[in-house]
Amino acid sequence: MTTLLRTDQLLVSRQDPKSRQFTCVGILMFDGTRYTFEYDPVADRPLPGLPLGRVHQSETLFPIFAERVIDPHRPERPVTLELLGLPRDASPFEVLAVSGGGRTGDLYELTPLPLRGDVSIPFLVHGIRYLTTAERDAIDQLLPGTPLSLRLEPDNPATDRALLVTQDGSRLGYVPTPLLEYVHSIMTSPYELVVERVNPPTAGLHMRLLVRLTGTY
Repeated sequence: MTTLLRTDQLLVSRQDPKSRQFTCVGILMFDGTRYTFEYDPVADRPLPGLPLGRVHQSETLFPIFAERVIDPHRPERPVTLELLGLPRDASPFEVLAVSGGGRTGDLYELTPLPLRGDVSIPFLVHGIRYLTTAERDAIDQLLPGTPLSLRLEPDNPATDRALLVTQDGSRLGYVPTPLLEYVHSIMTSPYELVVERVNPPTAGLHMRLLVRLTGTY
């Protein structure tokens, strides 16, 4: 099952609906007992229930984030956690770290921030909708543990820092944009990227491929 090593901070980003560019909103932290949310210094738009200009702390997950975690009483929760490669007793923080906390039509995304040292980060591959039908079909042939590669795509229209996830040269999707700078840093040392889980097409494109990046940050 998925475990998050050395990850107790989540980057909260907002995507501009027109440019598709992500900007940092703040950092959500959890020390095992208390949640803390701190805005990025340049953030100029507050999240619901979290006024700008202060650090927020709570023993329970803030509502804006809690509503992005599937309710323990919903019958589809076990299936959803399985698709994310998580155990049934996964914490809300773990669920957010792997799922990204996205919702239909939503502009916010949460991504795990590695701490300095050895890291092991699971993430859902983005941009699968941009693949050809043949490339999407190739995802179904992948097995857990299959080695993958990362390839810079400098001519990407969204960002010249874009990183393709590939297998034997074939495109599988992209590293989530909010993670790019951290992944670029991890890539300066030996790293390993492998398939964690392949989900069926019925799970949706955003849940199709879960991978794990292991290295040093």
